[in-house]
Amino acid sequence: MKKSTILLFAIIAVVFSSCGNGGENPEPKITPKQLVFTSAEEQLQYRTNEFSMNMLSMIGRDDMKDKNVCFSPLSASMALGILMNGADGNTLSQMQKALGFEGLDQADINTYYHKLIEALPALDETTIVKIANALWLHEHFPFNPDYQKLTREVFAATIENVADFTNKATLDNINKWASDNTNGLITKVIDETMVNDMTVMIFANALYFKGIWADEFDKRLTEKMPFTLLSGEKKDVDMMQRFDDLLYCENDLAQMVELNYKGGKYAMDILLPKTDVSMDKLLASLNLDQWNEYLKQLYHWDVSLRLPKFKFSYKRNLKDDLVATGISDAFSAGNADFSKLSDRATFLSWIYQYCYIAVDEEGTEAAAVTIGGVEGASAPLEPKRFYADHPFVFVIREKQYGTILFSGVVTNPEY
Repeated sequence: MKKSTILLFAIIAVVFSSCGNGGENPEPKITPKQLVFTSAEEQLQYRTNEFSMNMLSMIGRDDMKDKNVCFSPLSASMALGILMNGADGNTLSQMQKALGFEGLDQADINTYYHKLIEALPALDETTIVKIANALWLHEHFPFNPDYQKLTREVFAATIENVADFTNKATLDNINKWASDNTNGLITKVIDETMVNDMTVMIFANALYFKGIWADEFDKRLTEKMPFTLLSGEKKDVDMMQRFDDLLYCENDLAQMVELNYKGGKYAMDILLPKTDVSMDKLLASLNLDQWNEYLKQLYHWDVSLRLPKFKFSYKRNLKDDLVATGISDAFSAGNADFSKLSDRATFLSWIYQYCYIAVDEEGTEAAAVTIGGVEGASAPLEPKRFYADHPFVFVIREKQYGTILFSGVVTNPEY
């Protein structure tokens, strides 16, 4: 198997894929195609995995004590990629570095994103992948037309103008978009507390995945078995079982096994810490080099596998995480440089990610929405009202020298 393919799809699968009964299963009608990277794109994709590992390690260690964690690096990267095209100066440099694109031409980055959007949904007929992007723009704010054109062409984004982000109908429309593009798994991503009179733009990426195991688990073998929580408490859960020839590796910290989805284009990797290794220690060790070592060491073994069924939703404010990766100016009203977005000053006020994941005997269903809000340094300018509902003067003139051809007063349009 090709290293670049493993890196891209294993990362995507292990951190956000899932299965279950969260929505109806739309039948894919696609012509399978290959994802073909140039050597430069392959190196670019390899570098972006550092962002994936950094975020997974950071979010996991921060939140795992209270809840399950799910993160989609692809959704986050693509949403930030939309915003990045409006950035310049130090703001642009920080975003490129954090996402793994440091020193690269923005046109090459956009080509990479566009290739993912076109190819990932069409890799095979059995796994469903949907990618959607959108912008909602305040109709009275002067956005750069070139930015809007680029966002449509590169990210296939829908763009909608809105008069008031605090209007309930506007929020309902954004939430409906999220639901429509995640097969009903994520239904609410924004509410009235996230917008105000200064909000000028909302941007979002939605990602949906549904894959069937290449070799499904036998439901008759699923039974209640103990699962040890972080606290040490044991809890009976539905445990699936398989005995199979699987790709497997282990080191002093963990064991890893790879489970393929039907079609062979996507996989889920399960990384299990050894019994004497804490999850915190494993996550702290999980950087790009370590991840690549796991992938290199995968080898066919007979494996007796037990894996619990699971299904959960997760929400996280990504602001602090992104600041920790080096994206700081974007969130500062005084330092943000989004001059390619608009001639007027703007900054990134918030960014959230919502995830859903479910795994059962048949396969995996997952969804993610990454959504962010942009504010202007001043409120959008309301249009001036000019209601000619009382007597008025008119003048018809030649413009170069001011020669007046007609003039008059209208006191009653119906005379």
